[in-house]
Amino acid sequence: MRLGEAFYIHSLAEPGATLTVEAPVPVRSGDEVTMLGQDRPLNWTLRNGALVVDVPAAARRAGRYVWVFKVEWRD
Repeated sequence: MRLGEAFYIHSLAEPGATLTVEAPVPVRSGDEVTMLGQDRPLNWTLRNGALVVDVPAAARRAGRYVWVFKVEWRD
């Protein structure tokens, strides 16, 4: 993983207040998670090996068919 590289998570179902990704995600402290179409980074944490992203109501309403989250490696 190099600085400035990123990968994307696609959700075909509207997320709730949080999006939980149970699959292994190569995310580290200091990385940034954003949602395409939103201008602010989202809060996230790792819980029991799962990535849990806080999804504000405005971000949930912004999607229609797919919600795309960008995980950008920062360190």
